[in-house]
Parts: sequence; C-alpha cells; structure tokens
Amino acid sequence: MRQNSTVWQLWKRALFALGILISMGILPITADRSVSQVFANERTKQGDLLYQKAKEFLEDRNHWQSVESCKSFLILYPNHPRTREVRKTLSSNYRMTGDILALAENELKIYKEFPNTEEGLESYLISGKAYVRMGREDKAHQIFQDIIKNTYSSKIAQEAELELTQMEFLGESKNK
Repeated sequence: MRQNSTVWQLWKRALFALGILISMGILPITADRSVSQVFANERTKQGDLLYQKAKEFLEDRNHWQSVESCKSFLILYPNHPRTREVRKTLSSNYRMTGDILALAENELKIYKEFPNTEEGLESYLISGKAYVRMGREDKAHQIFQDIIKNTYSSKIAQEAELELTQMEFLGESKNK
C-alpha cells in the first residue's frame, strides 16, 4: 500500500512540474499542431504509395489488382491530392478490360468532382462516348447536348457536336 502512495506522489509532482514549465513558456503547447501535421503528411505519403502500386499493376497488365488498389485508395483517402490521377488510372483499367459501363460511370464521377476543369469536361465527353458504345444513345445524346450548350471549351464542344452528328447520321442510316 505504501508503494502505491509513493508512486501517486511522484505522478502528482511530475504533473505539477509539467504545469509550471508550460505556464512559464519553457515547454510549448503547440506540439499538437506539429503532430497533426506529421500525421497528415504521413497519410499523404501512404496514399501516394498506394497510387504508385496501382500504376505498377496497370503497367504489368494486372488490371484486377490495379482496380482493387484504386478502389481502396478512393475509400481510404477521399480528399487526397491525387484523387483525379487515381480515377484516371481506374478508367484506363476499365478501358483495357472492356468494362464500358464502369468506364462511363467512373468518367461521370470525375466530371462531377471536377466540373470546371478541362479534364472534367473531357471525362464528361468520354462518358458520352462510352454510352454510345453501350447502345444507350439517349443518355449519350443528353450528355453531348449538355456539353454543347454549357461548356466553355470550344475544343470539347466541337468534339461533342461531331459525336452528335455521327450519332444522327448512323441513326438515319439504320432507319433506311
């Protein structure tokens, strides 16, 4: 019993000394910010490593593993700076495996996350092309019309007009 009270007395003295050091400004209390910054940096590095792994799997033509790495990245690191690159890697995998529906959906997600960027608009156009390949001309027509009416990029708008013209031409030749 006596030993427990001695340990307790030592803890009380240590906490008292710590309080004095903090109040005198000798021991700064800003350690919390630097620790959180270290954790944030480490989290970013871990996300970068997972992205590198996904790219390596893609280069090795191991598309299933690359898709799984990309999906894990998107779940674990939703606000990571490389989210756009991971989504593009995911699209490359879907394109290589022929999963057109997954490609279209992923490209739409890129557009929804980055609607005011050139790459976001390009993803919207790619999703429209994917819907054409799946035979869902109604959805593709809607996307192409939206691009033509609401885009600030003349290059992408011209591509959308060309796709729309081709769809209409092919539609007329099917009806003949």
